[in-house]
Amino acid sequence: MPLRHFVGSPWIAVIYGFDLPAYPTLGSKIHLSAPLAGYHRMQRILYLIQKEFRQVFRDRAMLVIMFFAPVVQMLVIGSAITTDVKNVTCILYDADNSTASRELCRRFAHNPYFNVIGYAESPGGIRHALDNWQAQLGIFIETDFGRNLERGLRPNVQIIADGLDANTAGIALGYAQGILTSYAQEFSQPQPGRLPVLSETRMWYNLNLESKHYMIPGLIGLLITLVTMFLTSMGLVREKEIGTLEQLMVTPIRSVELIIGKVLPFLLIGLVEINVMLAVAFIFFKLQLAGNYFLLLGVSLLYFMTSLGLGIFISTLADTQQQAMFISWFFMIFLLLMSGFLTPIANMPENWQQATYLNPMRYYINLLREIFLKATPLKFLWNEIIPLALFGLLIITASALKFKKRVS
Repeated sequence: MPLRHFVGSPWIAVIYGFDLPAYPTLGSKIHLSAPLAGYHRMQRILYLIQKEFRQVFRDRAMLVIMFFAPVVQMLVIGSAITTDVKNVTCILYDADNSTASRELCRRFAHNPYFNVIGYAESPGGIRHALDNWQAQLGIFIETDFGRNLERGLRPNVQIIADGLDANTAGIALGYAQGILTSYAQEFSQPQPGRLPVLSETRMWYNLNLESKHYMIPGLIGLLITLVTMFLTSMGLVREKEIGTLEQLMVTPIRSVELIIGKVLPFLLIGLVEINVMLAVAFIFFKLQLAGNYFLLLGVSLLYFMTSLGLGIFISTLADTQQQAMFISWFFMIFLLLMSGFLTPIANMPENWQQATYLNPMRYYINLLREIFLKATPLKFLWNEIIPLALFGLLIITASALKFKKRVS
């Protein structure tokens, strides 16, 4: 295929496997009309895109990074990282040994969140089980439990938790308190002249409080960032390593055309990636997209400006693909920790909460969760979309200018 308007030296096309007829050199003065110049510019960009796709699909390592690795990472991380607390090992000591206390023990034993390993013979048995990591939770039912329950008095039950894992201990205590409260309400007697207060709890958007509904949209944002940023930075740096970037820059190709030709393929690959990850979420994790599919793709395109722009910026700092990978991970750690993916932003110190507003990934993950889980309409998402678009425009413009200055 002739690339008459692609490059200025016939031997450059040989590197990419094209047949290139002779073309005037850079020193030649060529005057083209505006429509013809625009046509030639578009043709050069299309040839660059075609060349980039050929290079990507010839590189087996790149194909693994693009398609195989994200699927495996999503399956492994999505299954392994969970905040769900189940099968908490528990030991019981029933000092009352009444019908009511035995019923309470039975409820703990049949609850899916607890795994009762046995019954202690004395209060010291609870201490021994916790000290030797045999149990994470101890339930001490004191004497007169059943009698106090029948009289409407407060029954005494002591819950002892292993606080080494604060997250598990806190959630397990909440589960235990729920069992005790529910059981006590069944025995409580309403006072004369007063109606009992009944509370009904409903969970919206995540009926069973499964952490995968919260984690998977964030994981999609994380992996999309990794793939697009890594591919863009390593693709441009690879051109430096093999020397073709300098060769391209002595041809009629402009810096803007080169950037567009290098970025557009990875943008299209990013769109394919997000659809692959959505398929994994639907098939393997049994999630459903509550919101608008095209709105999700639209905000993803806005975010690609940020991730691809960061990839261009990293390519101006690195001279080898190894350097590009290390620099990418440097940026990735801060983007990840300050995005709210692993820990809620509300739990961070106030100063760091303010700093998260400078992280584009924060807005993207919030948008993914709002669209994925709550089907939030567009009119309520502008406070997330506008900052995301501004960050994307700023980052990709600054990165393109720095790249142009570097290659010049």
